[in-house]
Amino acid sequence: MTARHGADAARPRYLQVADQLTTRIGAGDYAVGAYLPTERALCEQFRVSRHTVREALRIVRDAGLISRRRRVGTEVVARTPTASYRQRTNSIDDLLQYADETKIIVLRKTRVACDEARAERLECEEGDEWIRIVSLRVAPGDPRPICLTTAYVSATFPGVDAELESLHGPISAMLERVYGARIARIDQTIQAVRLGARQAELLRATTGGPALRAVRRYYDARGRLIESSSAIHPAQRFAYETSLVREPERTNAAGRPRA
Repeated sequence: MTARHGADAARPRYLQVADQLTTRIGAGDYAVGAYLPTERALCEQFRVSRHTVREALRIVRDAGLISRRRRVGTEVVARTPTASYRQRTNSIDDLLQYADETKIIVLRKTRVACDEARAERLECEEGDEWIRIVSLRVAPGDPRPICLTTAYVSATFPGVDAELESLHGPISAMLERVYGARIARIDQTIQAVRLGARQAELLRATTGGPALRAVRRYYDARGRLIESSSAIHPAQRFAYETSLVREPERTNAAGRPRA
């Protein structure tokens, strides 16, 4: 079983149907202005109940792709979903809340021993072990993954493998909750990239399409790197929002700006 098949099998059937309809609309199989098959026809096509079809259509409608009218039908109104996930990043709490508001689907988890290059990247010694987790992150009501993430977690935490097996939320939150490893600093780098074939396949996107890569490094109160992640976000699915405030200008006793 491939990683993708495993991820699909873990998702509710209505999300899988919504996914396929979204893909077909994006590919032009159902053109803008055309009508989707009736609910009964979709039930037969996907071999699901009418309730499942209605839930799938609701998700596709909420993504801005279709318009539904009684006695008229379901019209395709756009090929590209209009909804995108917007993340405010003005503090560490904002960054951790984003992960808490979304769902993680673990595709693969392996234990790796660091060679020289990886040890330098993870700020550790050669031979040190880390847990590598590849996952998809999804938002409520949207069948398209927000991002594909490859994360590394220090294997020095006792029993961390078992904790990652039952992971439902953000890794950083688990480290804080289970081990008391409070995140004191997060370094983040964002760059524009293009999707590779495998990345596009997992993200239900176009190979070579534009994307953002966000690399984050999580440090505890002692300045120790305990988690590192690289998240690939397809274009038009995600936006960062940051507010920058200038501190009040300092003045001397005479009320003049200090040098």
